[in-house]
Amino acid sequence: MNIFKYLISLLIIIFGINGAVASTYASLSPVFTEIIYALDAQDNLLGVSSVCNYPKEAKQKPVIGDTYYVNTEMLVKLKPDYLFATESNKPKLGELYLTSTKPVYFNFFNINDIYNSVEQIGKITQRQDNAELLIKNIKNKIDKYKTKTPKKILFLIQTNPEITIGKNSFITDIIRKSGHKSITENINFPYPEISLEYALKNKPDVIIIAYPTDVSRLKRLFPNTKILYLSRYESDIIMRPGPRVYEAVKIFSEIDVPNNSY
Repeated sequence: MNIFKYLISLLIIIFGINGAVASTYASLSPVFTEIIYALDAQDNLLGVSSVCNYPKEAKQKPVIGDTYYVNTEMLVKLKPDYLFATESNKPKLGELYLTSTKPVYFNFFNINDIYNSVEQIGKITQRQDNAELLIKNIKNKIDKYKTKTPKKILFLIQTNPEITIGKNSFITDIIRKSGHKSITENINFPYPEISLEYALKNKPDVIIIAYPTDVSRLKRLFPNTKILYLSRYESDIIMRPGPRVYEAVKIFSEIDVPNNSY
């Protein structure tokens, strides 16, 4: 009887609940890798990018490329049915037609796009119920985190030049959900370059920098503004539009805590 149950479970894994052969897939972004693991669909994940570091088990998967390069030979060898990638990956996937792999592209302009990606990946991986539950849990957790002291925030992805977030960046939506306001939320580009004169004019209460850098110039120009930098862990959370987005909202909602400030 135990052997019979084992065989039934094995057949479900191999052929899927509806009797169809389960799809295989690869991920070219840590975002999709995190989603796949969050859906408990990692058994059919055949390859990941070199920057897929969460969860730690993902680092044991074969590497199919990185931010700038895709190993077509590895894809031919692994033969995944699908490759999950962002729209920005398209230019480097020109040789994908040489393989049997179908690309599935995503854009992330807001938090709803994260939910949509979870739902779509859930369908492809035959984890629709898990996807529905995951989305519900993320929404419930996001609702718990909202500051009682709203601030005007300047979020800088990099300095010199100053690259920030605009209207069509999911990070702008994260800041909004946290109860704060991005001073660049009305700029009609996802990641625009701005002048410091623009920032001075809009008088941010807090400047948050994605990665540690020299802030001496910012301190001179913004003597009364709190300047914070993110840890590597916090940067990964905020810069990745994945299932841990609720943690990103929490990080912003707690910016009044003076950790990592100059």
